Parts: sequence; C-alpha cells; structure tokens
Amino acid sequence: MCREFFPRRTYAKLWRTKRFRAFNYYILERLYLVQKVEFVRSCIRLPKKIYKDIHALNDLRNAVAHSFFPENRRVKPKWKGTDIFSSAGISQFAHDMANISAFFFARYHRDQEARLSKSRTQ
Repeated sequence: MCREFFPRRTYAKLWRTKRFRAFNYYILERLYLVQKVEFVRSCIRLPKKIYKDIHALNDLRNAVAHSFFPENRRVKPKWKGTDIFSSAGISQFAHDMANISAFFFARYHRDQEARLSKSRTQ
C-alpha cells in the first residue's frame, strides 16, 4: 500500500513527513487485514490461494484473539481442517504463511528491480 501512495521515496525519508505518519496511523494501523488485502487485490493480480489463505489467517486470528482459552473452545481453532494447536496444524500453517511471504517478497523485489532499471535508463 505504501508503494502505491508513496512510490518514489525511501521509508527513512517518508517517516519524516507528516503526511506519511498520518497515512501510517489512519490507513495502515486502523484498516483491518481483509480491507488491506482487498485494496492490494485491486492493484495487483493476487492468486486465489494466497487470497483464501489470508482470509483463513484472519479467521484463525479472530478465533484465537477473541477467546480467553482458545484451546478449550467447543470447536477448536483449525487451519485447513487441522487443529492449530497440533504439530500437523502448526506445520501446515507455517508452510502456508511462508508461501504467502514468498509471494509478496518476490513481488516486492521484482518491482524494485523494475524501478531500478527504469531509473538507470533515464
């Protein structure tokens, strides 16, 4: 989201501006994960698997965050049908989160390379 609204400056420079600090507080800090992913989806092609896993992550987060003892719920929090508190559940969750991270890091680095090569030709 930052690159969409502030494409040309580094974060070190941006943090010095009132506009970016306001953006951070009112947009990045206050929007829910699902709202952020919908914005990202409107800007880039997001694979369905990544999109669904982010929604599943949000659902799991809500189940765990809004229970005092989530492991004692009548219906235990699950990740893709597996108890999240089991070894198999944690393993699958970690694998899927690594895939999501890899997608966004690859996208970020590809965009950085494109910007860098564009600036070299100008």
